Amino acid sequence: MTTTTMMREQRPRVVRTTQASNDEDASSSSSIKTTSNPALKAAWFASEQFGKAIGGGKSNSSATVLEKQEENVMTTRAETIDSLAKDYEKNYFIGGESEMKAYSSSCVFADPFVSFTGLDRFKQNVGNLGTSLRDVECKVLKTVDNGVGGVIFYWKFSAVVDALPWRPKLAASGNTTHVLDDANKVVKHIEAWDVDPWVVLKKLLVPASKLPENKWELGMLAVSQRDGFGALQAISEPGVKLFAALFVLEKLPGVNLGGFEAFTSLMLVATAVTEFWALLISFGVVKK
Repeated sequence: MTTTTMMREQRPRVVRTTQASNDEDASSSSSIKTTSNPALKAAWFASEQFGKAIGGGKSNSSATVLEKQEENVMTTRAETIDSLAKDYEKNYFIGGESEMKAYSSSCVFADPFVSFTGLDRFKQNVGNLGTSLRDVECKVLKTVDNGVGGVIFYWKFSAVVDALPWRPKLAASGNTTHVLDDANKVVKHIEAWDVDPWVVLKKLLVPASKLPENKWELGMLAVSQRDGFGALQAISEPGVKLFAALFVLEKLPGVNLGGFEAFTSLMLVATAVTEFWALLISFGVVKK
């Protein structure tokens, strides 16, 4: 069962900047900047599809009608900021558990990877993400009302990605700028990280547990330490069985695996040799 821990301390007070600093920071804090790196964009879209797969493609359409009815309801800026603070208390951008009443249904969402339009899509994405996480910790560090530049929440969070078999830790700190329209609805949600996105993605290759509890964790820990033999050893036992079965299958009349024959033979030899070498190491015959 997924466990979620929210660090609910007293809310940080809202810091309001001067008009001069508003004008100075408005363009930078509310401008949308995403990566031009195709690999990072591909990683984001892959995670979105992965989330849909593990989340069962759940949709928030049942709440859409009510949200659209409230779309044109005027609120004060203070009420909007209070509503946003409550969203953070419910881990809205990790688990999608909050109602997000302060948002326009056509809000633009942006992070270091991509940008898109639509509250429903955002809710579905973070809702799917929430089903794959455990041991979630989230804390708002500071809130700044930057006037036309938006309301900026500074935060840090961490969680274990339980959906991946090697259970890595996802952690980051940064800030989110919420730009409001004349009705004090959030029309832009711009997320910025304090670290390079590549650093966060690389950490997803490392198991959260320092003591591996399964073959996946053992293998990915070896990969993160650039231990090729250790990584191969982690998959060698099931690998021998798999590639041996494929090797036998290839020899049956009428069976054609295309160009995989040479690969299957190579992997069968590699995993078998690794298993034999690991056995010699365990008996102290050779050293790793």
